[in-house]
Amino acid sequence: MRVLITGAAGKVGTTLVKALHDRYELYGLDRAPMPLLARTTVGDVADYELVRKASEGMDAIIHLAGMSHVWEEVLHDNLVGTYNVFEAARQNGVPRLAYASRAGLLAPYPKDVQRTMDMLPRPESLYSLSKVFGEGLGYIYASQHGLEVVAVRIGNFRLERDQPEHPHHLSHGDAARVFERAIIAPLDQLEVPFAAVFGVSDSNWPLYDLEHGRRAIGYDPQDYADVPPEQRI
Repeated sequence: MRVLITGAAGKVGTTLVKALHDRYELYGLDRAPMPLLARTTVGDVADYELVRKASEGMDAIIHLAGMSHVWEEVLHDNLVGTYNVFEAARQNGVPRLAYASRAGLLAPYPKDVQRTMDMLPRPESLYSLSKVFGEGLGYIYASQHGLEVVAVRIGNFRLERDQPEHPHHLSHGDAARVFERAIIAPLDQLEVPFAAVFGVSDSNWPLYDLEHGRRAIGYDPQDYADVPPEQRI
């Protein structure tokens, strides 16, 4: 299975490359060099022709590229770049796209309320707003063009912290698990081949509805945070 990872030089990207390289034929697209990959395209996702060429012949795309809170960069990377990735997937007949969204879309809700996919996103930044755009774009391409799309709402991820310490956290191992399921899980049971799941690890504080991810794409997080009661405020 040939998989293109945009943002392959980033924190999540390098983690996925290390975890998945022995099971998939991985390709990278990033503005920075990607020494962990043999097959790479160095460039900008806002360059449509470059994205189109990089995604030719792919079986799936994991779209991670784009991260900023400055409007000009959000527009360039997260809006134009994300559109280019979806449109290139359509033009090239790529069947599956996993989109890196953000669990923080639901951050303003009270901490004693479990986050579910039925909740209306409440973005608090231009970056978060761009993730709402990306999810909506994914639904358009799924409903109108039949592209299979999984939006993974990633929690807090850090290279220096492998294991979760809070329900917001995503461990290294679970990052690989959720994105692998996002590119291989069947979606033919859905009327529209679009699913959104929480990309967080498990914990004793059920702040996120992880059962939804298990049902939707078979994502079963294996890493676990034991959060003391006094921290749940």
